[in-house]
Amino acid sequence: MSRLSTCKESALQDATLSALEPVRLNGSLPEIYLQFANSEPALRAYLGMEAALRASSLNDQELECIKLLVSQLTNCEYCLSIHSFKAKKAGISKQDQLLIRQAKPTGNKRLDTIVRLVMALFKQPGAISQDLLDDARAHGFSDENLVDICMGMSTIFFTNITNHINHSNSSLPAAPQLPDA
Repeated sequence: MSRLSTCKESALQDATLSALEPVRLNGSLPEIYLQFANSEPALRAYLGMEAALRASSLNDQELECIKLLVSQLTNCEYCLSIHSFKAKKAGISKQDQLLIRQAKPTGNKRLDTIVRLVMALFKQPGAISQDLLDDARAHGFSDENLVDICMGMSTIFFTNITNHINHSNSSLPAAPQLPDA
């Protein structure tokens, strides 16, 4: 049961309705977006960032890797459920999804580098180490990729913590243990 009120679509501003068009499913808006619409400017900013991510330098597997790991780190079961489905659709096997959620190597150098970057950015205060940055560059990450990783983390963090207020539920099984790193 949600704890944020569900806004009526008919009460939303035209700019918000326009921004919501890409997430419409079979003509309807998912209820979660109508709950996030309690702050229409925040919802529009989030949807704009998601649109920018779709046009970013990262592919679907890389974006879903970020979203799975950050959702795991914040323990957002709703987003884990959604992004497990999207990761499978993007070609990430269930085994690799579990490894990503546990911050363990998958054997895919780019995804493994993203996991190390996300873990460092999420868990360690201050600047990431020069060694990690050098490793990312050695695996082909450009400045554009690095900024897009940060944007990916920001967008999923917004939905994760908003879902914590909203208490969005899913039927996802218990999350695996993560290293303390």
